[in-house]
Amino acid sequence: MSDFFRSLARGIQSMGDEPEGERYAVAGKFVACTHCQRDRFVEGSALLNTAGMSFMNLDWANRAAATLTCTNCGRIEWFLSDPQAEGE
Repeated sequence: MSDFFRSLARGIQSMGDEPEGERYAVAGKFVACTHCQRDRFVEGSALLNTAGMSFMNLDWANRAAATLTCTNCGRIEWFLSDPQAEGE
C-alpha cells in the first residue's frame, strides 16, 4: 500500500512541472506558437464532431484533427494533417 502513496505523491509533485515538449513540422515547415513564438509542443488529437453524426450517436465516425499544445503559454494549434516530430 505504501507504493500507492509514494506514486500518488510523485504524481502530485509533477503536476506543477512544465512538459518539455518537442519541435514539430507540418507541410515541411516548423511550427511556432502564434502567441508567444516558442517552438515546443505536446501532440494530441481531437474529434471534429458534427451535429448530424452526434444526432445519430455516431461521433466516433467523425474526422480527427491533430493538436499541438504550446508548452509555454498553452495555446492549441489545430492541423488536419499529422505533424512530424523533429526526430522522426
